[in-house]
Amino acid sequence: MMKQGEGHGKDMKQEDQASTGSAEELTRGVRIIRWVFVCFATIFTVCITIQIFFAGLAVFVSPTDWMRHMMFAHWFSALPLIMLILSFVGRLPRKIRLQSLGVFGLMYAVYFTANITAISPLAAAVHPVIGVWLFCMSITILTQTARLAFNNPD
Repeated sequence: MMKQGEGHGKDMKQEDQASTGSAEELTRGVRIIRWVFVCFATIFTVCITIQIFFAGLAVFVSPTDWMRHMMFAHWFSALPLIMLILSFVGRLPRKIRLQSLGVFGLMYAVYFTANITAISPLAAAVHPVIGVWLFCMSITILTQTARLAFNNPD
């Protein structure tokens, strides 16, 4: 019986080898790009966490903290685009490239839902759900790419 998460690393390694030929064929530049991707993924994950914290401050402490929540998003909104580009340059597995594309799309969805409140409050209610989804996806991308960058599939 397999434990939860067991075998996942092997699948990522096989997919990585399929997209690059083999682990030994990765150039030094590709390995560096993967490390850079991990750094950006880490920063993005931390930023999403801070963003959720700012939302909590605004809801539970003071509504004046909404401005902090709104302005902070502008500081990291370009990260998903950078990560998407790096996922191709770093020859990351297709799964991670698609997840990076998903995060990029969700960033636009989160902006859209934040600004549609006057027109459709119900649609705007999806905004925090997207935030949680972004957090979950950022953790997933970070753990998968860190595993590849450390060349430790298990």
